[in-house]
Amino acid sequence: LSPRFLTVQNASVIASNAAILAIVASAQAIVLLTRNVDVSVGSIMGFAAYLTSDYAAHHPQAGAELVLMALFIGIGLGFLNGLLVAYGRVSSLIATLATMSLYRGFTYIYARGQEITSSKLPRWMLTSVDLRIGGIPALIMLCVLVVLAVSVFLRHYPLGRRIYAVGSNSVASVFYGLRVERIVLLAYILSGLLCGFAGLLYAARIGTVTVVLASGWEMSSLAAAVIGGVSVTGGSGTVIGAALGALVLATIDNGLVLLGIPEFWRMFVQGSSIVAAAAVDVFIAFRIRKSLQGQRRLGKGVA
Repeated sequence: LSPRFLTVQNASVIASNAAILAIVASAQAIVLLTRNVDVSVGSIMGFAAYLTSDYAAHHPQAGAELVLMALFIGIGLGFLNGLLVAYGRVSSLIATLATMSLYRGFTYIYARGQEITSSKLPRWMLTSVDLRIGGIPALIMLCVLVVLAVSVFLRHYPLGRRIYAVGSNSVASVFYGLRVERIVLLAYILSGLLCGFAGLLYAARIGTVTVVLASGWEMSSLAAAVIGGVSVTGGSGTVIGAALGALVLATIDNGLVLLGIPEFWRMFVQGSSIVAAAAVDVFIAFRIRKSLQGQRRLGKGVA
């Protein structure tokens, strides 16, 4: 183990690297809770990041409107995803695979292959993510607040609890009068909103914005969510768990870099975690089904 790994400075680096991924993992978790998936999260991030950065480059005095712009872009793209899945009845994997390419293509067309360098961005945008409050990076504190806010919404507000209900049993949800399509649409809108915001933060953090920004975050966010205990079969898990999964991934990435281990091992870890999570979900579902069958047989025997 590298001696640098256990230093306070490295811990701060790991937390900063995990911060934005924690938001995107939370976005992914919201969709997973409805028994769906969103593989367009990276493309939404990239599209929002490029458009807001381009606007900032041409309007140096831009301020809070950049945040609103990123949020509305995310909401719009998430809304389209939700329409396809909830009302178009398209498989969530197929729908978001299509929009992943669509949104990335829009970014290429808009950018015309040009990157936006840090010299073109307002200084406040670049320095804001490096601020520290009481020695703690403001970026980390902001991301923690976002994750906590989403967690409170899901756990303590009726709309949030309905997201869990739909993922647990969509048929029963319809029986109890829940509008499943609207709730799935809401989940995708929330996911898009969080990804739009994360895209702006990521652009500010890395400084140079390219058309491929956030490529691969689809797998990273999915891996973080399932490592954090979010079920791929819906209705179970928390965004706080997803955020902790992001921290685990960031720690693994950091350790691999310090040890000089090739990048493909990171992909191996992500893929393995998703396969393992799916296997655990299938096993648990099988055990529950067997238990229910046993109870039914016991009930018939008593009768």
